Amino acid sequence: VACPDWIYNNRSQVERLWARLKEWRAIATRYEKTAASFMGVLSLTAALDWLKR
Repeated sequence: VACPDWIYNNRSQVERLWARLKEWRAIATRYEKTAASFMGVLSLTAALDWLKR
């Protein structure tokens, strides 16, 4: 199935972001017990990744 280039480029960016975020133990192992706590840790690590870049 053919897909537009912009979709594939966005997919690539998302996959690279997940790869960087999974370097954090709490994200890779889903250490947090609740979905709300996990989203908090995910938001924090995404913000730190954004600041680092």
